[in-house]
Amino acid sequence: MSHDGYQPEILATAWARVVSHETASRIVIGNFLDDWRRVTNTKNRMDLISSPIPDSADGDLHRWSAFVAALVEYVTVRAGMTPPVWVFDDRWTLAEPWFINPYWKLRAWQLVVTPPPWKRRRIFGGDETTMIGRV
Repeated sequence: MSHDGYQPEILATAWARVVSHETASRIVIGNFLDDWRRVTNTKNRMDLISSPIPDSADGDLHRWSAFVAALVEYVTVRAGMTPPVWVFDDRWTLAEPWFINPYWKLRAWQLVVTPPPWKRRRIFGGDETTMIGRV
């Protein structure tokens, strides 16, 4: 699974560091996207995401965990792969909508353009570029 000596990290392992407050969620998400772009073999990509990520009782971290579940669904579908079953767990659907940009004038735009994997989980943040950049 390595490329030029680099060893990608299993998402569940990296996310455990977020849940234990060792690493910021945005860092792990960015690193995961870098690994996803770097690893192009389907089997190796599945190795990155096959284990479910841990959840947290902390509300903010739970929202970010739901964001990651949507992200995994999004990138796998875009790559023509079947998402791992864990991303469809009901716990990743938020009880209340989360507008990543809370500015009320952007709400209608976020509701319309947010990609379906996030919408289904009641997470709204905008188009692909706004949510995660280019994959």
